[in-house]
Amino acid sequence: MANEDLKYEHLVATYAAQQENIVEALLRALLQIWLPFLWWGRPDMVNAAAAASAVQVDTATRRARRLSRAFMLRQLELIDAVPEALPPIEDTYERGGTPIVEVYKRPARQLEHKIRERFRNPETEKVAWPDRVPDEVWKTFEERLTSIVNDDIAAVARDESQKVMDASAKVIGYRRVIHPEFSKTGTCGLCIVAASRFYSKSELMPLHDLCKCTISPLTKDRDLGLRLNDADLARIYAAAGSNYADDLKRITVQVREHGELGPILTQKGDSFRSLAKVNRASKRHTFTPYERMTPDAQRHMWESQLATSQRGLDILLDARDNGTKLVDITGRGETPIPVRDLEKAIAWYRSLIARAESKLG
Repeated sequence: MANEDLKYEHLVATYAAQQENIVEALLRALLQIWLPFLWWGRPDMVNAAAAASAVQVDTATRRARRLSRAFMLRQLELIDAVPEALPPIEDTYERGGTPIVEVYKRPARQLEHKIRERFRNPETEKVAWPDRVPDEVWKTFEERLTSIVNDDIAAVARDESQKVMDASAKVIGYRRVIHPEFSKTGTCGLCIVAASRFYSKSELMPLHDLCKCTISPLTKDRDLGLRLNDADLARIYAAAGSNYADDLKRITVQVREHGELGPILTQKGDSFRSLAKVNRASKRHTFTPYERMTPDAQRHMWESQLATSQRGLDILLDARDNGTKLVDITGRGETPIPVRDLEKAIAWYRSLIARAESKLG
């Protein structure tokens, strides 16, 4: 392998490891919030824990965005394509406008649904919430949380990479670089097939669940990512045997549009719910086609999260000040119910309120 290829391989591997560290650090921080959680089935407490989660997610995505910019600029230096000017960094949360708090309530809702299925009394329809979440139910929570975290870090890294590429007149496109070293079960067939594709720089890189691919920019005469992929693929084929290569030839990759994440990789024939079908099934929201976040949309998201957290905090403070520790979850005059740990919930809400005010200040 040529000296230039070795340098590039080291650069890409270092960045991929740093990005993986951000994912793992965020997961640890979130699990510190959710592992000791005792208030399943309580929307007020789930909302407060999700608010605390949002602070951690914002911190991690800020790091991921700056790391992505530095990595892309170093790649552009290697191919003599550094832009004359760069756009300012905009710390947007790349979920098509969905607030962070709403996204990080989803694993809890999924867990609550499974507990209700298992512990509901068929005669009274009441749920006897267990003191300890069963291991197999907790596993679904952890898997969902891991998937969301990986998607969020990948989405913000993709967004920043493409903003930097857009600023370079020499960059005509990019390819995705596979990372078998970070795939516990091996690089998936979809990524391997898609790694041979050339994408124009106006195309968002399609994501998929737990994807570890990174972006390699290319110009008319420089394509470092192709050689790096070829080396990884040679090792994969040598380890898996010729039958594996034949199996890959039968995979047809399709790119579908996800309302929150934009383009995602799917295999032809796999089931995929269209936006219309999702809206017909949803009783909570109406979902719209994917759009990359703008600073105005980002500001609106934080205003919304600030208002929601302030309402939740006010309800908890009233309960504490009245000495009752009884909370009307909705604030609409419903029968109050006790909260086991008001102070923790209050601290969670305050952490997001402080974060939101700093973002909006």
